[in-house]
Amino acid sequence: MDWERVNIWTNTLYTLIQSIEIARHRRFGDLTEIGNNILSAATWTSQQCSYASVLVSEPFGNHKVTFRRDPNKHFQQIASQIIKMLIQDLVTIMDEMLSEALAARKEKAGTFPQSKIEKLSLHLSSDYKWAAHGCLELIAARNVLTHSNGRWNEKSIAIVKTFVTPAPKNGDRLIIGFPMLFRYRKAMRTFLNEIAPKVSASAPPGRIENRRRVTH
Repeated sequence: MDWERVNIWTNTLYTLIQSIEIARHRRFGDLTEIGNNILSAATWTSQQCSYASVLVSEPFGNHKVTFRRDPNKHFQQIASQIIKMLIQDLVTIMDEMLSEALAARKEKAGTFPQSKIEKLSLHLSSDYKWAAHGCLELIAARNVLTHSNGRWNEKSIAIVKTFVTPAPKNGDRLIIGFPMLFRYRKAMRTFLNEIAPKVSASAPPGRIENRRRVTH
């Protein structure tokens, strides 16, 4: 299983925390420089776009840009939005890796990541049920933040109510801090490692054996 996607996500998380903490201590520097910094950001990657986008011919950075909201005054809102973006990306990565794990086992599940976790959990030792629950929490959190304006709804509560005690109530505001990102990542890594098929050194070529035998 290719873990480079997770490594890149982790490095991005570290870089954002490091950069934002430095900027916060410096009160985000000279805010009038945002326009120049946006132009500089255009050089951070080798190309603006790798395909013939109709938008490339549109002007970029020709108008004066200013902060409509002072990041010093709206820092908590900014931090929450960064967490939301990172959670969305992590769920996308996890969903891809869950599909790969199912394919490696020659198994199928539903379209959504919740059904994939439930199917793969059949191969999980009871010692690591917490990891499966953590992955389900990650999915529920993504759904709440992305589709429910940051408030728990019945559909997302149903994902976690069997193991989160007390369960959130309909309409409760979801609050997530940066430490939870590390916990979600740990749950995901543990779950995927534990359910990944293992190739036995003594097995014939092409034969895949389970990491462990699970009794139900």
